[in-house]
Amino acid sequence: MTQKEILLEQFVSVHNQKSWFVTINDALTDLTPESASWNSGSENHSIWQIVHHLIFWNERWLKKFNGQEVPKMDGDNKTTYSTGASNEDWEKTVSHIDKILTEWHNAIKEKDNAELMKPVFEGEADPWYSYLHTIAMHNAYHIGQIVTLRKLQGSWDPDQGVAT
Repeated sequence: MTQKEILLEQFVSVHNQKSWFVTINDALTDLTPESASWNSGSENHSIWQIVHHLIFWNERWLKKFNGQEVPKMDGDNKTTYSTGASNEDWEKTVSHIDKILTEWHNAIKEKDNAELMKPVFEGEADPWYSYLHTIAMHNAYHIGQIVTLRKLQGSWDPDQGVAT
């Protein structure tokens, strides 16, 4: 298996292809806007906020990966945890993360090895391969948070995975 094939497998494993852990699609299945807004404590984020955070960072990195200009970030990482207000907003949020992860898969698939070996930032040695692995791990980490929050609120269906 090539490094590119491993990357593609990681991205579909966090998106929509069952593997060793829960995908974002499974983690968000049958989740109501009320459950998505639920917060377990004052310092913790809601599922909705976590998904917005994933959208924010995946969208920025995808733009950079595709050679598009990435706007200067206003605020800090805390500002990436936003939420919506309505059922329609939640549906749009779920569709948005699905769209971005589909675009990631397609963009990675289109690149050749030479492009994936290019440094992400001029003057740095780390290639896209390294950053993409980290992005996939970042997504998996937050999916784990989503599953944990759903378990805490009693909205997790163990048939989706991670029964214990």
